[in-house]
Amino acid sequence: MPLALYDAHNHLAAPELQIQAEAIEHRLHALGMRACVVNGTSPSDWQSVIEFAQPRPWVLPAIGLHPWKVNEAPANWRKPFAEVFKQAQAKVVGEIGLDQWIEGHDIARQQEAFCWQLDFAATRNLPVSIHCLRAIGPLMETLRTAKLPDRGFHIHAYNGPLELIPELLSLGAYFSFNGGQLKPKAITTPKAIAAIPSERLLLETDAPDMLPPETLRACELLDPNTGSTISHPANILPLYQRVAEIRSEPITQLAEQVETNFIRYFGYPADHIEYPA
Repeated sequence: MPLALYDAHNHLAAPELQIQAEAIEHRLHALGMRACVVNGTSPSDWQSVIEFAQPRPWVLPAIGLHPWKVNEAPANWRKPFAEVFKQAQAKVVGEIGLDQWIEGHDIARQQEAFCWQLDFAATRNLPVSIHCLRAIGPLMETLRTAKLPDRGFHIHAYNGPLELIPELLSLGAYFSFNGGQLKPKAITTPKAIAAIPSERLLLETDAPDMLPPETLRACELLDPNTGSTISHPANILPLYQRVAEIRSEPITQLAEQVETNFIRYFGYPADHIEYPA
């Protein structure tokens, strides 16, 4: 019997994956994928995420204004954002956050969008998926002073300093990691994976982004538009295997704990999923 696998952060509604959705789904369920969080990044893809999730009870749709999309967002983006949650179409706030790596970033504008969405999640105690790249200082300033969801918050693809992990844990953080962070010469990420308490650990693929090294690929996937190799969400299985090695624990133990964490944090009723044949 396959392991029960959970992907805390991906973009399965992206066009390059939707074109191949049937084959991808078949592969995922053969591996043992139980549930995943599919993230939107701007008003332009929110509806695609919702429509993708509707016939798939194993998908939790997440809606957010990504820091890369802040500069191009329409002035009234908050209204359709709130409406999607009012209609109970979205289950998670994300992907949101701060990013000072992207060219032309406006951190003040990002902070305004991030804080509004974080407060939206906190007021309703919704799960939230946070992106942070080269902006750990501004992120910490916000988390130390903002109202946070009672359930805590999720930092996807954590790449911050090891020294901040204890404080983030005290604030309620869950952490997820993907195979793209585990290239052969990676040093900090394996240390972070080993340092996270078992009850706060999640795993993700960020597919079709964050292509893992060849040793952590379950199968190859090409972008039908460009022909370039992209990350297949089935790469979640070798990620579980590698993380179990890093943490020196049986993969069955890791899988059971990640399942518990996913259900606890995202509030997902795993016992009621109907899997496709």
